[in-house]
Amino acid sequence: MRLVAFRKLWMSSAFEGAGDGGSRVVIPIIAVSMLGGGALEVGIINALSLSAFLVLGVPIGVWVDRLRRRRLMIAADVFRVLVVLSVPTAFMTGAMSIGHLLVCVALLSVADVVFTTAHGAFVPSVVDREQVSDAHARLQSAASLVAVGSPSLTAALLIVIAAPFALVSAGISYALSALTLASIQVGEDVKPPRHHEGFWPAARAGLSFTIHHPVLRGLFLSGMVLNAATMFGSAATAVYALGVLGLSAAVFALLSTFAALGGLAASFAAPAILKKLGIGTTRILAGIACVPIVALTPLAAVLPWFPALWLGASTFGWAFLVVVISVAGAGLVPRIAPAHRLGTVMASSRLFVLGIMPLASLAGGALAAWIGVQPVLWIWALLAGASVVPIVFSPMRTWRELPAESDAEAPVTG
Repeated sequence: MRLVAFRKLWMSSAFEGAGDGGSRVVIPIIAVSMLGGGALEVGIINALSLSAFLVLGVPIGVWVDRLRRRRLMIAADVFRVLVVLSVPTAFMTGAMSIGHLLVCVALLSVADVVFTTAHGAFVPSVVDREQVSDAHARLQSAASLVAVGSPSLTAALLIVIAAPFALVSAGISYALSALTLASIQVGEDVKPPRHHEGFWPAARAGLSFTIHHPVLRGLFLSGMVLNAATMFGSAATAVYALGVLGLSAAVFALLSTFAALGGLAASFAAPAILKKLGIGTTRILAGIACVPIVALTPLAAVLPWFPALWLGASTFGWAFLVVVISVAGAGLVPRIAPAHRLGTVMASSRLFVLGIMPLASLAGGALAAWIGVQPVLWIWALLAGASVVPIVFSPMRTWRELPAESDAEAPVTG
């Protein structure tokens, strides 16, 4: 592991995570509290925030395999600075609208695909392949650690200034991420242009590898169900908290601190949990545990004491379990995928894992507008539990740890 370079990547991940967290909390609040948006509008915003993974994920993955990943991440950060700062600018000029927010969210989605795909392919340039899983756990702790303070700052800003100006903190975070990345100096294994195969053959090969590999298939199917559950919940949570429970925008933003604390706790606890239970058992038990944890959210309206307390407990537990599940699969793709296809295979996996999210968000928002937000929250709980099914039918169910590269590979057809 190149310690200096990894520390800088760790810092960049923390700043980038803070920027993402701030923008994702504030934009739905602006839509609901300032522009009259409801569950459907929030569902559309959430869908657009991930739409680029569905539409552009694989093509961007091919480009990531051909270009310098660090430069791509810096460009994505700078682009996001400009986009988020356009919201307070529009507010000051009286031009802010739901339409403007939707365009901003769509542009942020494209930049997010570029950054996330390049980041995943860049990690093996900083650490050895056998250290990738541990590196991902440490990078998760970075994002979680900074995100603990980010919602508190956002909540404080929402008390004293108009919501659009709170996005300035997200812009600053993205800028700090770009500056930190610019200081990293490592070599990247990128083939010269003359050695590149055709663009679309490369895209098809990466997609085929992902679909036909039995372990990767189980992994992305489980991720699809879990993320569909997430988007069903997020489409209804803002309206449920602000409308049904009557929480203030500042209190709702502050609840994100519980998510950050849950993710931070999980990033430290996950290695010990994995060592004790093994990868397969951890993913299965964590998925099952999601059901009662998520159920605390729709039950918050009828449970004793304060609804915000139960909402916070649910948010903490959900974030904890999702990070544990994520760490239990981290490092698998770099160990299985050929180095020259790493970006494309990662993007292909995200095509399914993240591509389902905009569709689920639209469905969740529409369903919440039709039958109400609380039934949708119960669907969230049931889907989360169903995410264990693909793992139960995958070779991963018996794994205690990641196998050696030669053992992890399986015959792939197509």
